[in-house]
Amino acid sequence: MRLTAYFILVYLAIGLQIGMGDFARVGGSGARPDLVLLAVIFIGIHAPRDAALLGAFGIGLVKDMTTLSPLGLYAIAYSLVGLFTVSTQELVYRAHPVTHIMLGFAGSLLAGAVVLIHGWIKGPPASLAEMFGSALFTAVVAPVVLGLLNLARGAFSFRRRARMH
Repeated sequence: MRLTAYFILVYLAIGLQIGMGDFARVGGSGARPDLVLLAVIFIGIHAPRDAALLGAFGIGLVKDMTTLSPLGLYAIAYSLVGLFTVSTQELVYRAHPVTHIMLGFAGSLLAGAVVLIHGWIKGPPASLAEMFGSALFTAVVAPVVLGLLNLARGAFSFRRRARMH
């Protein structure tokens, strides 16, 4: 995986997430899509296992440094999402919209559960309705975002290792 393309992806995902702010919120619940999570899923679908897990952790660290969350919260959450996504690489069709919807929904619920549990332990508690709404909203926009990222897949030059039998 090319690091230049990776850093550009991280920069754009974090920048768009911050820039969208309240414009992307739906209703009174405060739900909004997690574009950074979709970048983690994109890396997890296409990159080799080690690069994908390290990339997911790095994206989480950058998000931790740009939010008010404690350092490591999103790094752990996105690492778990990366681990889940990498484990499905050989089972799913990477370019199918249903795959994108399902991975977006499951990944968002997984990351949201980590943030929710942290809120219950350390406070302030996160809203369950906001987490579920964000998961739905992320799943809805996942085919569009991941479809656009699939068009730029060549810039990352993902390589697969040959499997040993």
